[in-house]
Amino acid sequence: MIATIRQAKSWDLHAFGDLYELSYERVYRFLFYRTLDTGATEELISDVYTKAMSSIRRFRWDSEGEFYSWMLQIAYTTFIDSTRTTHDDTSLDDIVWEPSYTPDVSGQIDATDELRQVLSYMDTLPERDRNIVMMRIWDELSYDEISHITWLSVANSKKIVSRTLEKIAANVQHFTVFALLITHVFTR
Repeated sequence: MIATIRQAKSWDLHAFGDLYELSYERVYRFLFYRTLDTGATEELISDVYTKAMSSIRRFRWDSEGEFYSWMLQIAYTTFIDSTRTTHDDTSLDDIVWEPSYTPDVSGQIDATDELRQVLSYMDTLPERDRNIVMMRIWDELSYDEISHITWLSVANSKKIVSRTLEKIAANVQHFTVFALLITHVFTR
């Protein structure tokens, strides 16, 4: 990928197309988790890759991880800019959670209700804190990646995640689903 990045930096459109293919799914998922709307995500994706292409020459690093962080940084700022101009009122609680068909459907319905409660509470959190927790848990980003995307220090990112998770635990009656998700991410 490093050779492809170097080629794209010299305006090789085929190389940029390769980078697009390699990063598209991750960037799409990152944006979709925030918009919960396919159309809005596709519009943002277009803006993200237009910005990336116009600034690829200024990309300063030569590693795969740094390229993904750079792309997610562009996606994050594009998303933040769009929410400031559109005043999107999509709620995390609007996500459709359908339990799969297994013998223990009642347990899955309970888990779905618990997850809705957690997501509903997350809607009350400050946007920055909510986004950082989403980056850590849903996007499974490292603190270094979060730091690069948000321009916050690694220590500050850790502090925000820790304090936000404490708030969620203290304010959400049923924390089971979220606790399982957190355990999955933090034990990797």
